[in-house]
Amino acid sequence: MRKALFLLFFIIIFSISINASTQNVLVAKVDDAITQSTVELIKESLKEAEEKNSQALILLLDTPGGGLDETFEIAEIMEKSDIPIIGYVHPRGAKAWSAGTFILMSTHIAAMAPHTIIGSCQPVEITMEGTKVVNDSKIINALVEWIQERARMHGRNESIAKDFITKNLNLNATEAKKFGVIEIVAPSIEDLLKEVDGMIVETSSGNFLLNTDNASIIHHSPSIKIRFLNILSNPVISSLLFMIGIFALIFGISSPGYGAEVFGVIAICLGLIGMGLDIDPMSIIFLIIGVVLLIMEIFITPGFGVLGIGGIICLIVGSIFLVPSYPSGKWMISREYQQMMIVVLLVPTIIVAGFFGFALWKVIKIRKKKSMVGRLIGEEAEAIDELGPEKTGFVKYRGEYWEAKAEEEIKPKEKVIIVEKDGPILMVKKK
Repeated sequence: MRKALFLLFFIIIFSISINASTQNVLVAKVDDAITQSTVELIKESLKEAEEKNSQALILLLDTPGGGLDETFEIAEIMEKSDIPIIGYVHPRGAKAWSAGTFILMSTHIAAMAPHTIIGSCQPVEITMEGTKVVNDSKIINALVEWIQERARMHGRNESIAKDFITKNLNLNATEAKKFGVIEIVAPSIEDLLKEVDGMIVETSSGNFLLNTDNASIIHHSPSIKIRFLNILSNPVISSLLFMIGIFALIFGISSPGYGAEVFGVIAICLGLIGMGLDIDPMSIIFLIIGVVLLIMEIFITPGFGVLGIGGIICLIVGSIFLVPSYPSGKWMISREYQQMMIVVLLVPTIIVAGFFGFALWKVIKIRKKKSMVGRLIGEEAEAIDELGPEKTGFVKYRGEYWEAKAEEEIKPKEKVIIVEKDGPILMVKKK
């Protein structure tokens, strides 16, 4: 009996140790701008964490900000998660500005590596004078209440959360821990797992006891779909695809047969996917006007003039409106990143506009150019050889040598008139 009890005790201890040794956490990177691809990434990583029965999902945050709608969707996913989600601003020197701070405040546990920064949540808009902060009380109050409610849910400092928006406050890791905005400062993922071990987290399914000490670390590898969507969702890439698609479509309409119109449609569709099909109406208006003006320039006016120039200007203005800004584009992103996006987007757009404008001008010039046959008839040339009904020789026309024949005798250096073209041979007569 004693041996049986000892054996049973040994089996229980062994099974517990085996179970402990198989504990794992899943780590997913959230870097660059917060877009629809970020939403899909978090959904995908949560699903993998559930399949692997992970103790927690760690989001490595290093972002300048991003879409507000996407941020709200991510926060909603976190609130419904049965698995604890740990937001971790990492590595050293990383930042989680604007939408990144909103996401961090929505996680079950908020952590930062030393020498990282969060904050700068006051929305910024783009005007003709440049970028400026949004002070509309309706917008500010809504965002303040939202972030304070998230801080309240997870027992964090509501006043500091408010200051992230109203005062554009920034905090480093030490300050954030001191003011109760985050729970942990850890230099590495391994140190973070030791810190959170034994903590009780309230998830959608109830309290969850974290057992993360010595847990294995699994790094989430995004699927091809996520990687592709991540490229398309970059606001600079999606806007450029949209603009290039429009130019290619116009070029294809003016000069069919080269496949430019097919490429244009594909590029526009890819750009719309990257934008989440949510384009500011003002940008659409300018882009439509630009396309109409360029088409009118091609088919109505005799040259490339005011309509063509106006069309290109409208397309450039439309591309400016495509740059994400908070009130119109529903974006929360740092001012520095926004200004960089304007430059990165406008410079290639102007270059592309110039290229397609030049190409259209050449197409129009060629279309309006008289055919060579029509230009040859009635033109004057000079005989190089002796010509006659039975004698074929050469004539010189505008510096070019053409094979020719005549129904009368013509001596060299005599002036002749071109009367007909029979394949490569010219029919001429004396002037």
